[in-house]
Amino acid sequence: MNHVGVVPELAVPADVPSLTVTFAAAMSDDAMIRWPMPDATPAMQRELFRVILTPYAELGILWKIHGCGAGAAWLPPALAERFAEIDRATWPAINPLTSDGGARYAAFWDWLGAHVPAEPCWFLDAVAVAPAAQGQGLGRTLVRHGVERARADGCPAFLETGNPRNVPFYESLGFQIVDEQRAPDGGPLIWFMQTPRTP
Repeated sequence: MNHVGVVPELAVPADVPSLTVTFAAAMSDDAMIRWPMPDATPAMQRELFRVILTPYAELGILWKIHGCGAGAAWLPPALAERFAEIDRATWPAINPLTSDGGARYAAFWDWLGAHVPAEPCWFLDAVAVAPAAQGQGLGRTLVRHGVERARADGCPAFLETGNPRNVPFYESLGFQIVDEQRAPDGGPLIWFMQTPRTP
């Protein structure tokens, strides 16, 4: 079943508990979550996403579809510029969830944050679809929604993924690989992808 015509809505803080479950279930094996927190239990992953998604809901940059079966965090240029600062503000709550006091998590996300383009862009920090709702086009709708906003703004859209299966999916939505690097200290291979700048 393809949900043609489904429009993403802004999530509010009251949606965070449901979206937390969706993101944790969809991304439990994602290299960008697993590598910095190799010992995380499902409960720890849910707490991780609660910490990450709460400020996004408060900032009005967290979108949802289908109740809360799918969601995406799209940072517009002014907030993409501040990604490192927004990310670091969550670390005190994340550090206790890690076995090393957050050292690997901080190093990895600092490295990722340094790859966000200096030029204005719309940054797709995370997108997730609950396993039961996958294959219905919800993820595609959420990604396209941000790409269209970026285009209307005259900016490229940018994302980072550590999942090779995601690369062709994002390419089908207009993204191109602009860089591919292995994270430091034996971390995962990360693809950095961007839509072409509008002329």
